[in-house]
Amino acid sequence: MDRGNDKGDIFSSDLDRIQYLSLLRKVKHDFGLLLPAFALMSNHIHLYFVTPKTNLSEAMFALNNAYSHYFNKEHGKTGHLFEGRYKYKLIQTDKYSLALTRYIHLNPVKAGLAAKPEAYTWSSAAQYVGKDDGFGFADKAVVLDPLSDSPAGSLVQYLEYLAAPIPGKLWRPFDKNRNAVLGDREFRAAHSPHR
Repeated sequence: MDRGNDKGDIFSSDLDRIQYLSLLRKVKHDFGLLLPAFALMSNHIHLYFVTPKTNLSEAMFALNNAYSHYFNKEHGKTGHLFEGRYKYKLIQTDKYSLALTRYIHLNPVKAGLAAKPEAYTWSSAAQYVGKDDGFGFADKAVVLDPLSDSPAGSLVQYLEYLAAPIPGKLWRPFDKNRNAVLGDREFRAAHSPHR
């Protein structure tokens, strides 16, 4: 997650969002990342990356640097666009990564920007339901494949999960604006920076 400086907007137009997504696609390719989910809000972004090469810092620097240069030049601005270093959470692949995808896809709904996740143009949610949004680079198989042996069954399960009431204990950890390790006790113990 990254936020605009002083909580200011990082996107002033749809052209800005298209440019950001173009840069995101390039960084995803150049750094060998998987991107199961994303949502671009007006003053912040949510990105769910899988980093086989453990190169998140380099990828985020390239993305934020390129977009900041574009934005400042396009809008006649100077200085920092982003508030600070991005926030991240190391997440166990299972119910936690599934909950993260739901959190990202529901973020625009919670903010009142769309009635349904797939109706929001600037997230990966539409790709999950087969709508051609013109972006089409979310690695949805990372989320859907573990749910069922059939693509149709996986999608049904994900949509049911998306529509189900969300327990607070599965929402709050994603809403906190700090770095963390999310997973079961063993996962947290193995990956805690304080061990």
